[in-house]
Amino acid sequence: MHDVDDPTGRQAATPIFVALRPPTPTTTARRRRWPFVVSGVLLIILLLGGLAGLRARAALAAYRDVRAGVEALEALQATDLSSMREDDLLTIEGSLAQLRHDLNRLDTAVTPPVGAGLVERLPVIGPRYAAGKDLIRIVDNLTSAGITAAAIGRETLAAFHATGISRSPDETGPTWLDMLMSHQGDLEVIIAQVEEARRIRANIDEEALPASARARLPALDRAFDAIDPLRLVNDDLPVFAAALGAEEPARYLFLFQNTNELRLSGGFPGTVALVTFDRGQLASYEFHDVYELQRAYEAGRTEPVTPPLPVARHFGHEELPIQDATWVTDFAEGAAQMVEMYPATGWPAIKGVVAVTPDVVSDILALTGPVTVEVDGEPRRIDADNVHDEIERQRYVHGGDETAPSHKAVLALVGRVLIERLSTADRALLLDLIRTMRTAADERDLQVYAVNPRLQAIADEHRWSGRLLPQPGVPTLALNAASLVTTKASRAVHPRVTLTIEPPVNGQRVVTLAADFVHTGDPTADLYYAGYQRWWVEVTLPEGSSRLDSSHEPQPDPDAPNGGSYDLEILAGETTQFAMRFTMPDSPQLLIRRQPGIIPVELTVATPGCQAPFTTTLTADLTLVLTTLCR
Repeated sequence: MHDVDDPTGRQAATPIFVALRPPTPTTTARRRRWPFVVSGVLLIILLLGGLAGLRARAALAAYRDVRAGVEALEALQATDLSSMREDDLLTIEGSLAQLRHDLNRLDTAVTPPVGAGLVERLPVIGPRYAAGKDLIRIVDNLTSAGITAAAIGRETLAAFHATGISRSPDETGPTWLDMLMSHQGDLEVIIAQVEEARRIRANIDEEALPASARARLPALDRAFDAIDPLRLVNDDLPVFAAALGAEEPARYLFLFQNTNELRLSGGFPGTVALVTFDRGQLASYEFHDVYELQRAYEAGRTEPVTPPLPVARHFGHEELPIQDATWVTDFAEGAAQMVEMYPATGWPAIKGVVAVTPDVVSDILALTGPVTVEVDGEPRRIDADNVHDEIERQRYVHGGDETAPSHKAVLALVGRVLIERLSTADRALLLDLIRTMRTAADERDLQVYAVNPRLQAIADEHRWSGRLLPQPGVPTLALNAASLVTTKASRAVHPRVTLTIEPPVNGQRVVTLAADFVHTGDPTADLYYAGYQRWWVEVTLPEGSSRLDSSHEPQPDPDAPNGGSYDLEILAGETTQFAMRFTMPDSPQLLIRRQPGIIPVELTVATPGCQAPFTTTLTADLTLVLTTLCR
């Protein structure tokens, strides 16, 4: 090997010869320090490794605790809420608090003491670390919100158990609604926590999460989609609170529709009730014959309202009686007319109108069990199966005498007993009642109109208002009928409807509607309940439709819908047929609207060339998917 010049100009040996030279004192000292440096570095590495191992064990233990806590809370989803009491909610509150503690343990264990920001920038590890931290933040926000919500629920439930849904005037303690509304600030904190969790969820890197965590995200998303706390607390809750008398007593006019006297939006409201809520509790109720309301209206009204054509023609009314205000097919429209006429009665102000059919009373009796009321000095057992017949029985006993003292009073007697029974019911029964009322509203056996526009919008949104067009943007077909005679034979008529829907041609379909009104009444029996019927039938066609022809000529009705109004005679023991052809724009869906009060329609939907027509009985609105009709 050759020597090379060093920077001083002297020749330096090649590396191999340098290595062979004897060590100088300087090089010896350097070599002595290296073992200590290496040992120090190794010691630090061992310490960090040991710390990482300890943190890994702590993280794993915390993760297992968190997972167990989440699974325990998920198991509560199957719990019957009606059976929960304050102690149950306190247990849930404690479980959520423990879950939050375990989350903090997990967060501490996975957070390095220094350099957390550097960890997030590392390849592969960084995204997983950041996604895991985001998931912890989501659960922490939701857990905190849950702790607050459980505490509010516990206090509200305690107030409910203390005061119930009705109370004596001398009670002064807070009602359940008072307690709920007193937590407005806490509810706003819950909103902020849920919205923060929703924001983090929207930005989380799902692919960086472990498979077990990813598997839970759909359930989390469904929970977020199912509830909008911002709207619930800021919009819906104040509206419902006001509707239940949070600020001042809220009074509603209930119409009990007699479906034996069919009307376009249900039945004739022979009995009415004023029901008042105060701070979430039932404060008072009064039952009246509807003609009491009419007499008060006649005495106070200054501007008469022009009646619809059939009311004027067949009932001889030169002005609209208040009991016929809901004659129209669209219940919300008729109820708004009734609210406008109502102040002339001088009766206490109302915040809305609620219509119920006898089926609702029957459903309530199925929940509560039968009641016994005294009618004409005779105890009568009223149950879910005979309530309709018992209400009409008194008219039959008195030979149809409108002035008979017991007529219509039976419904009031039953109503009073039911209200008294429900006012002392436990929470399980009340929750069953709420579910039953919701089903009745879905099927339009219960229809709601509210003076408050926001509350009315909610009723419209849920399709509980009896709107003629219940679902905006969806083509709707409706066939509604009303009895034009004063007898009680409407429910003896059973309708059968067949729709034949042609395939689309140039964006249009031709539809044939064939209706058979089968009068099942015996012509030799009591004609008051089984005899002659004359029906006013209105046909509402989907928007953009045109009537081609019909078996009966439309009536000269200025208020007729686009399909026309028709006057049909229906004789006992016979069948009256009605048919119409119309065109409608092609659409993927067609909503068939169910009329409350009428005997459920037997519906058949056919398409030429298809072997299996669709058949059903209309107990609620039905949405047909026209693209899959042919099977």
